[in-house]
Amino acid sequence: MSQQSAANPRDLPPDVALFVVDIVGYSKIHETEMPKLRSALDDALAESFDRSGLSDEWADRATARDTGDGWIKIVPAARVAQLVDPGIALLEEALHRHHWRRRASVPALRTRVSVHLGPLSADYRGDAINDACRLVDSDAVRAAAEVAAVHESFTAAILSDEVYRRVVAARRTVHLSERDFLEVSATVRQKQFSRTAWVHVPRLSPALLTAGEPEPDPAPVTPAPPSAGGTFHIAGNVGTAVNSIGNMTVGDINFA
Repeated sequence: MSQQSAANPRDLPPDVALFVVDIVGYSKIHETEMPKLRSALDDALAESFDRSGLSDEWADRATARDTGDGWIKIVPAARVAQLVDPGIALLEEALHRHHWRRRASVPALRTRVSVHLGPLSADYRGDAINDACRLVDSDAVRAAAEVAAVHESFTAAILSDEVYRRVVAARRTVHLSERDFLEVSATVRQKQFSRTAWVHVPRLSPALLTAGEPEPDPAPVTPAPPSAGGTFHIAGNVGTAVNSIGNMTVGDINFA
């Protein structure tokens, strides 16, 4: 292969695994408490990556970006299964331990996590990073984080469909299986983003993520004109309501 061909901008870059973590409610925390939570998050991530066999990847700061309320981390695609299992459970374990050891005055540290696979150029620019960030900001994982908090769980994770199919459905996990995930439509309305994805909250059954959701408001029923023979027209879409919370707009994030 010639050097010119290898540098062709139309060539698809190789896939990488992207791990994005955000602290839930970070903007509402008092400024004096922010450094404590960030330090605790960094310690929990370092521990979970190390115990997942990814200590070298965590130590490589050239493939990481501090987002203020969390991290974007790039890992070789071949290691993506370790991010999912045992990585998510180990992060939950570290956060759970921090919660019960912290002083009562320190806010709880809860996180949202996304894991995605996609092509990324050598300068770390591309849609894959934007999609991973939108997944972690989606209504589906925000709603899962709300349920997690009620049940004293500290991590709500969302996998892109690519990760789910190539890791979970392909049986590359150790402890997790399809029954531990809930299929969702991950949406960020401000970005016109909507993708099939899979939500997981450690130590919780996926059934708990749908239990107690409000019933959808009934669609308005409008009588048809007399010529319709007494039939009715149902206005609006009839579908399953998705429990969601307010979205926070996250701009497109690229590595400089």
